[in-house]
Amino acid sequence: MSSDVAAPKKIRPSERWASYDDWNYGGMRQRLEGFMASINKTALTEHASIVLGSPASISEPFSAGQYWCCFELVAPDNRFLVARVRLPKHPESNATDADEEYLIQCEVATMKYLRANIRTVPLPKLYAYEPPGSVRAISAGTAYMLIEGFYGNSLQDIDHSIYNLPVSTQEHVFTQWTSFQAELAAFTFPQIGSISQFSTDTGPIIGAIATSSIDGLPTAGPFHSGWDYFVAVAEGLVAHALRRKRSDTESNQFATLGPLIFRNIVRDTEIFKNSQGPFHFNHMDMGIQNILIDDDFNFVAVIDWELAQSAPWEVNHYPMPIPLISSDRETAEILYDPGHKAHRNMSRQVGARLLYRQKFKEAERALERRGNPLHYSIAEVLEGRASRIYGLVGKIGVFHGMEEELTYELVRLGYGLTGPEAEQHVQMLGEETKGAITAGVN
Repeated sequence: MSSDVAAPKKIRPSERWASYDDWNYGGMRQRLEGFMASINKTALTEHASIVLGSPASISEPFSAGQYWCCFELVAPDNRFLVARVRLPKHPESNATDADEEYLIQCEVATMKYLRANIRTVPLPKLYAYEPPGSVRAISAGTAYMLIEGFYGNSLQDIDHSIYNLPVSTQEHVFTQWTSFQAELAAFTFPQIGSISQFSTDTGPIIGAIATSSIDGLPTAGPFHSGWDYFVAVAEGLVAHALRRKRSDTESNQFATLGPLIFRNIVRDTEIFKNSQGPFHFNHMDMGIQNILIDDDFNFVAVIDWELAQSAPWEVNHYPMPIPLISSDRETAEILYDPGHKAHRNMSRQVGARLLYRQKFKEAERALERRGNPLHYSIAEVLEGRASRIYGLVGKIGVFHGMEEELTYELVRLGYGLTGPEAEQHVQMLGEETKGAITAGVN
């Protein structure tokens, strides 16, 4: 390892890492503190020193999510790696140890596949992976990866929303964001699933969805149709919502009704039944939290590939912070009323979405000129009902306080119902749901 490690540029990410500050996923800070006391940082440092070819020191600050924790391992000349360390399984997780290992296996296979086949999407180089049970993992007290480090911070760390940036900067960001997604989408597969194995001899092998146990999918795939996949996703969302309702951890009825309505739309309408292959490759979480940028808003890396899979085209939707969650009518009313309190914010969001979609069109035309056109236009998919519905249901339980509004927008998009008709539809479903919760079945 030498020249392909990122050259220094200003500050390293760890200088903005918050460690325990504001970290309390599901009340599990104690779990994280216990884990930190149990791991052998010396073992991580020794391994990194071998890869770097010089003594490494480990950062005190760390960055933790629900499943991984990251440390920096820095050489004297400021080259550095990131140790991506697996956290213990959440006590409420339905995933088995085998499920957890398969999830990591798929991420490793995905990174190897992409490194071998694509040069236009920046992703970290994987220098080492120590699975559970390996000598180094036992020594460290956990499974871990050593991956390439980058001087940059996530797009999420900028101090203002993307749509408040100068238009020229927005254009620069969206050009990169959409072109990377389009480049990935040019890789297609006959099935929907995760890359479970890869070698240069056999190529990628599509297996079960890596997150199926975490997402509560009744079947893990691989799936042969988009509709089968969306049915499984809907069932997983409903099971999760009903479980929270029965355990009294969710008091908002619309947090349960929204997923139920989504399931009914998938099952009963034609909206998702026309989802056709071949199925494109998708990061599935290329949000602002997983895009690293430098001070000039150049993308230096896309990280966290554990959710990546081949997927139906309809999973593409407008990302945060420019989600499409309001009806066209509501949006128009706000835009045509300069005195409306949401006018300024809405107009900027709409402008940013238009630019984002335009950049997808340009990325798709660029692929066509290279003789590698996409099978379906993502720019067109973004405006379709399936994309909007899929994007909406993912916000229920995330946009707290908006569950009712999002649920009624699902009803409008799925069934064309508004006003009293929509209220009656939701009320009837609510009565049916009470029985399902009481009986403990869905």
